[in-house]
Amino acid sequence: MLKEVCQKIIGRENEILLVISALQSGRHLFLEGPPGTSKSTILLTIAECSGAHVSLITGNSDLTTSKLVGYFDPAETIKRGYLPEHFNPGPLVQAMRDGSYLYVEEFNRLPDETTNVFITVMSENKLTVPRLGLIECHDNFRIIAALNPLDDIGISRISRALQDRFCSLKMDYQTRKEEIDIVKHHVSGASDDMIELAVDLARMTRRHSDIKLGASVRASIDMVRIYTAIRDILDREGVSSEERGVLNSALMAFRNKIWVYETSERSADDIIEELFDQLRQSEKKKNLQIAS
Repeated sequence: MLKEVCQKIIGRENEILLVISALQSGRHLFLEGPPGTSKSTILLTIAECSGAHVSLITGNSDLTTSKLVGYFDPAETIKRGYLPEHFNPGPLVQAMRDGSYLYVEEFNRLPDETTNVFITVMSENKLTVPRLGLIECHDNFRIIAALNPLDDIGISRISRALQDRFCSLKMDYQTRKEEIDIVKHHVSGASDDMIELAVDLARMTRRHSDIKLGASVRASIDMVRIYTAIRDILDREGVSSEERGVLNSALMAFRNKIWVYETSERSADDIIEELFDQLRQSEKKKNLQIAS
């Protein structure tokens, strides 16, 4: 399975090995890293290749314990009482019964009373639901939780008791070559120069002093796709799609994918244009050096 998964994902061989090993050894897992670092892709590909089912939920303050665990249908309960057939299982109970992977995105946005349910399940491999009875975990049941450590809005602190029951894998952005290969895989009909420009722009946002959270490779993919569409449309009209088309595609793709510090006096557009100009000037110097 390792070879099959690695053939479907660009790079990440070590991370794939670690995730497969953790799941096969019966461990529950935190996947920590900024958006766009292949957390979901790795898990879903592993599930696809292994035949496992993934139940996906997104953490937020509205995900109460009853929504996670399940509840009795009020109308049927009033008519006939608390019968098992009137219980609507939530994603946790359903995954426990089926032996699915319960994948929780934005795990650290869950309310404390909701996360406490996971402690019981992970400690005892079972859960007692009032008026329903004991639910035992299938041997293949796993909890995989995705965390974005750089996002500090609306999150809750994860208790030490909960952290102690998870293994953890920290993931960062991939190499420049791998990101170029990812964009090429997702976009056809674009030049290598355009793809490299989009990837380099994304990588520069991650090092800018005014940016708290830079862009992932998703921004590069969007930029190249938008520019390719602009080029095709304008070419049919006999209009040049150069510089402004490239910059506008960058602004559209990157504007909402970078997080500027609140203390910065500059807008996202200002920073994107600055980085874009730096890349263009660097390209011109490089071409002059080659010509000389």
